[in-house]
Amino acid sequence: MVFFVLSGFFVGGSILSRGDHFRFANYLLARLSRLWVVLIPALVFTYLMDQVLADSYPQILSGEYYSILNSGPYPSKEYSSSISTFFANAFFLQKIYAPVFGTNGPLWSLTNEFWYYILFPFIMIVMGRVNASFKRRLIIGLLLLFIVYFIAQSLLVGFVIWLLGVIVHVAYYKQQSTYSLWFVVVSFGLFMVSLVDSKMSIIHTTLNIPSDLFVGILFSLFLISINNKSVSSRYRKYIAGFSKWLSEISYTLYLFHFPIVMLIYAIFYSKRQLTLNSYGVIQYFLWMITIFSVSYALWWVFERNTSKVRQFFKARIIKN
Repeated sequence: MVFFVLSGFFVGGSILSRGDHFRFANYLLARLSRLWVVLIPALVFTYLMDQVLADSYPQILSGEYYSILNSGPYPSKEYSSSISTFFANAFFLQKIYAPVFGTNGPLWSLTNEFWYYILFPFIMIVMGRVNASFKRRLIIGLLLLFIVYFIAQSLLVGFVIWLLGVIVHVAYYKQQSTYSLWFVVVSFGLFMVSLVDSKMSIIHTTLNIPSDLFVGILFSLFLISINNKSVSSRYRKYIAGFSKWLSEISYTLYLFHFPIVMLIYAIFYSKRQLTLNSYGVIQYFLWMITIFSVSYALWWVFERNTSKVRQFFKARIIKN
């Protein structure tokens, strides 16, 4: 839900910022190049990791350890690494017309992301926020109805959360004054409460608000609070440097991390979990450093070259 809000902020906000200069063909090429440059290798990587698991640890693929690996395969659902599932995931149809590919459970949310990328600019075109002829608006409107009915019906609550990020973007650029530190502290505290409550189901159930929406609303409030121009520029420099590095590898980390986790679990922890003690915490952080390091190497091979891939296809597909 945090990623949905951030995605709405950055992607939806960029569409609003472009206004009449927005060009859907350029936008779609930018989105697809960013997504596919990492996604296709990640699907192949998942397949290779799963082959190791299938040969030596088949009980993981059958869902025997789902109570521990709660994003992995589980018994009541069919595990699939077929070619049809591969292409369904490549075209962002997992959890709609196909399961996620192999053991890579976190791929479910990429479906949401992609179709939100399509829904929002379509809505902007139909509403007249982007210049387009009547004929084009009519065609886009029909496509919008088709996507909502046949693909995105189950994704609409998440789309509301994504749109909260767009609202935060608008609030950022209309903000004239700074907020007090208390607003930051209180909004962060409420966001933490929403995360805990997403597991305990007390507050959002009492208020009759879906858990995901509850988290999205309070994270959006926190995002608005941290747009504080009174923060020391020295701290801003350090925060910006770390944030830039993390943002660069975050997509690669997201798509590749879980097959690595599954392999680590199979080889080192099969049938058990880390114990919450000093030794367990040290192991946890060492594995986390390992996963970040592998993800960085994979980023260097694939995602780092996204702009080159985009320019290559832009020169051949889109006529200026």
